[in-house]
Amino acid sequence: MRQARVIRYLVVTALLLLLAACANFPSMRSSMPPPPAETPPGEAAPAPAPAPDLAQQVQNLEARVQQLESRLAEPEGHRKAPAPAKERAVPPPSTPSSPKPAVSSAAADKYYTEGMRLYHAKKYAEARHQLYQYLKNQPRGPKAPEARYYLADSFYQEGKYGEAGVEFNKLRLQSPKSILAPAGLLRQALCYKNQQQMGTYRSTLQKLVKAYPNSPEAKEAQKMLKESSKEATR
Repeated sequence: MRQARVIRYLVVTALLLLLAACANFPSMRSSMPPPPAETPPGEAAPAPAPAPDLAQQVQNLEARVQQLESRLAEPEGHRKAPAPAKERAVPPPSTPSSPKPAVSSAAADKYYTEGMRLYHAKKYAEARHQLYQYLKNQPRGPKAPEARYYLADSFYQEGKYGEAGVEFNKLRLQSPKSILAPAGLLRQALCYKNQQQMGTYRSTLQKLVKAYPNSPEAKEAQKMLKESSKEATR
């Protein structure tokens, strides 16, 4: 808009100067030099230059002013307001969740003690729950191998040989140096035998003999392998 006002001001000023010049036009004619001498006969006189049409020039200037104003106003009229930037949703500050207090070893020992009491009372499901709690809070605790062994054996005593075999295998993998590891491996072999998986049964016994050759369970495993081979040949 500021450019349009400046251009309009310049054009109006030019028009005023032009009109002032037209008002002084008669005096300007009196000071003009005399017309050229008459042309000799036989020669055509040059055509006089047409007088400028001042009204037409004024109209042309006004039309050009209107065109300039429309051109200057057009970008502003068609210019779209910039879309407001989408506000990025700022997540609320996350408050760190306070870690759950770990169960002390003394409290975890109570789970183990209660689990063993229930195991000897042949309340195997309740015993498993307590032993699971101990292993959950003390997975590498000093009584973890015993808790795993009796948890697995609670399944075995109920005839749940599949679950028992899984837990006995965890004992071998997590505590291979435990004194209960050979006994757990022997029990795992018996789980396979009770499920009629004789090939896995024999391979587990062989694994026991190889891993713990000086253990009493290894000697028992050798006897069981001989009996199994005799039964296979019958």
